[in-house]
Amino acid sequence: MKTKPLLLAAVIATSIALPAMAADLEVYGRANLSIDALGDGEDTGLNVSSNASRLGFRAVTDIEGGMQVFVQLEQNVRFDQRGGDFATRNSFAGIRGDWGQLRVGSFDTPGKLVRSQVDVFNDRLADVRNIASGNDMSFDPRFRNGIHYRAPSFNNVTFDVHYSPHNDVGATTTNDREAISTSITYNNGGLYLGASYESYETEIDNMELQPTAVRLGASFPLNDNLTLLGFYQHASDIPGGDRHVYGLGSKYRLSDNYSLMGQVYQSSDNDTPDTGATMFSLGIDRYLAESTTLYAILGITSNEDQADFSVSSSGRDTRLVPVVGKNSTGLSVGIVHKF
Repeated sequence: MKTKPLLLAAVIATSIALPAMAADLEVYGRANLSIDALGDGEDTGLNVSSNASRLGFRAVTDIEGGMQVFVQLEQNVRFDQRGGDFATRNSFAGIRGDWGQLRVGSFDTPGKLVRSQVDVFNDRLADVRNIASGNDMSFDPRFRNGIHYRAPSFNNVTFDVHYSPHNDVGATTTNDREAISTSITYNNGGLYLGASYESYETEIDNMELQPTAVRLGASFPLNDNLTLLGFYQHASDIPGGDRHVYGLGSKYRLSDNYSLMGQVYQSSDNDTPDTGATMFSLGIDRYLAESTTLYAILGITSNEDQADFSVSSSGRDTRLVPVVGKNSTGLSVGIVHKF
C-alpha cells in the first residue's frame, strides 16, 4: 500500500519536469534575510528584514538564424511579513542574436546597473542607494513599459540604451512621462568602468520636472585579494537643487571563507545649506558554500541639520527614515542563499 503514494508522487513530478525541460525552463531565487538593530537618531529597535529576496522563472528557445527568444518573470518575496506581488522585479521578453539583444518589459536600467556593479553592500544595510537615491533623488527604479537594446560587445566594451515612452500605468496619446537611460561599460579581467546618463519626466509638488543623473563607476583589483571601488553621481533638476554624490569602497578577501568590506559615501548640500550627509559602513562576509553567505554590517549615516538620509531605506523591505538632522544607524546580521 505504501508504494501507491510514492508512485503517484513520481508520476506528478515527472509530469511537471518534462514540460519544464522541453521549454528549457529555469526556476531560481534568492533568500536574503537579516536581523537588524535600526535607529532613527532618537530610538533604536530590533527588526527582521527580507532584503530584495526573489523568486524567478526563465525560459529560452532557439529559433532560426541562430537567434534566441527569452522570457523572464521575477517577483519580490517577503519572507519576513508574508507577501510579494507577481512580476514586481525584472520581468521581460526579448530576442537576441549576433546583432545584439532587444527586450521589452520592466527591469533594471543601465544607470542602476552602473551603481550596483560598484556597491559592496548592494541589497543590504548601507546600500549606496541610501545616499544616491535619497532625499528626492530617484535614479534606481525600474522603468515601466521599457524598451532596451544592448549592442554586441566589442573589445570588452558594451553599449546599452533603455527607453520608456510612458513611464507610468495606462495608455498614452501624448507620450508624457518619457524616460531614458544609457550606459557604456568596460569589463575585463576584474576591471570595470562604467558611465551612464539617465533622465525621466515626473511631477513633484505640482511641478513638472525632468530629473537627470550622470553616473561614473569603477572597480579595480589591486591584487588577488584587494579590490577598490568608486562611484560618482551628479543629479540635476531635482527638488531643492543639484546634488553631487561620491565615495569609495573596498573589498579584501581574507581567505577562501572570509571577506572584509567597507564604504564611505557623501551627498553634497543642494541649494539649501546643511542638507548633505555622509554614510560610513563596515562589514564581513562568511562563505558557507558557493550559494550561501553569512554577513554582518555596521553602518551610520551622519546627517546635517536639514537632512534625513537613511542607512537602511534602499535595497531592503524593512526601512527606517531618521528624524531630520539626526543620525541613521544600523547593525545587520544576515544570510544570503541563492538557489
